[in-house]
This record gives sequence, structure tokens and C-alpha cells, in this order.
Amino acid sequence: MGGAKKTKQPLGRAAAIGLTKEKIVAEAIQMIDETGLANFSIRDLGRRLKVYPAAIYWHIGGSKSDLFSEICGGMMANLMAQDEVSENWRDTLRDLLGRYRTRMHAHPHIAPMIGAQMRSNGAPNAPWVEIILDALYQSGLEGQDAIDAFNALVGGAVGFTTMELGAAPDSKEEWEQSLDDKMNALSPEEYPHLTMLYPQMRNRAFVTRWKNGSDTPLDSGFEMLVDSLIEGVAARSRRRTTGG
Repeated sequence: MGGAKKTKQPLGRAAAIGLTKEKIVAEAIQMIDETGLANFSIRDLGRRLKVYPAAIYWHIGGSKSDLFSEICGGMMANLMAQDEVSENWRDTLRDLLGRYRTRMHAHPHIAPMIGAQMRSNGAPNAPWVEIILDALYQSGLEGQDAIDAFNALVGGAVGFTTMELGAAPDSKEEWEQSLDDKMNALSPEEYPHLTMLYPQMRNRAFVTRWKNGSDTPLDSGFEMLVDSLIEGVAARSRRRTTGG
């Protein structure tokens, strides 16, 4: 009674080699980059770190999803420092969203995890969230309007990038031929715009691809998305100001 409460200590070799959550997350990211998300396992990560899986769980929580949450949080953190913020709110938003997409393109296997791991939310994201909200207040939006715009910006950028970097089919050549056969069989009378534009859309637009954004990035589409979102923010601000 009244004795000091014992705290858990790192396990054996993990303590000896200075294993930390940061080291685990960095090694996990490298493994996923090399072999893909489907082939990742805590057991293989333990072999790579030369520790038992129990030591990994001790640092990151009780499940693989805890580790995935840490990875997602790390991917979203440190996108932009305060001294990198532009005086123009439009430039700030365009730069920040572009940095997010650039980071995901550097780690395409991790992109599908972003947005799917709710536990990656919270205080670690505060710096970039504050930058976006400050830009929105500079635009003239406040309160719920700023929150709605924040959701549109983040949801749009994350959703686009996640789709862009979605897993490609295993047999790209077969998928390419099958896609071409079915698209070329469409009736021009029934689908005049799609059949006219398909040669340009072919593997360069959503729904008509067999490669993902690592091979064929959709740069101009992302640029238009960001421009549209920013102009939407400006339009909402004007309506707020004029009462229209």
C-alpha cells in the first residue's frame, strides 16, 4: 500500500539497442515502400529490427492498426513550417496541398492508409491544420464556413491522391487490352463525349486507367482540383461578405 507505482520497461534487447517508436515507424515505412502494404507484417518488421514482435507492440500499442495510425500521423506531420507560410492565403493552400501529394507520391503504398486510420487524427496534426485554418480566416471565412472549407480542401486533396495512387492490377497488359476492347466497343451515339475523348483519357484519367499515379501521375487534374477548391473558398467568402 502506498508504494510507488511500477512503470513498464522496454523488453530486453529492444532496450539494449535503443528501440524507439520513431525507429519502428521509420523502418515500417521503408518496408512498406519496398514490398507494399499487403506484404507487410509485424513479424517481418521484428526480424528486420532483430527484436520480438512483443517489443514493437510495447512501443506502438497492441495491434498493427496502432502502427498504421502512427505511420499515417507521421506522413501528415511537418508538411509546412510556420516560416514557410506565404503572405497570400491562396499560395499557402496551394503549396500545402501540393506538398501533401508530393509526400504521398514518395510513399505510394501508404497513400491508401491515409483517411482510413481515424486514430491518426488529433494533436500531432495541429501545425498543418492551423496553417489551413489561418489561411481560410485570411480569405474571409470564419466559424462553420471555415470548417466546411477545411473539410473540402483536405477531403479533396486526400481523396484525389488516394485514388490516383490506388493499387494497379497485377497483369497490366491484360487489363489494358480488356479496357481498350470494352471502351472501343461503346456506341458513339450513346456516349459521344466519352468515345471522342477516350484516346486522350486513355490511362490519363480516372476510370480509364490500368496504371496508377506512380507511373502516370495526374498532375494537371490535381492542379485543377486545387484551383477549383481555392476559387470555391473565394466565392464563399464573397457571398459571406455581400450576403448573396
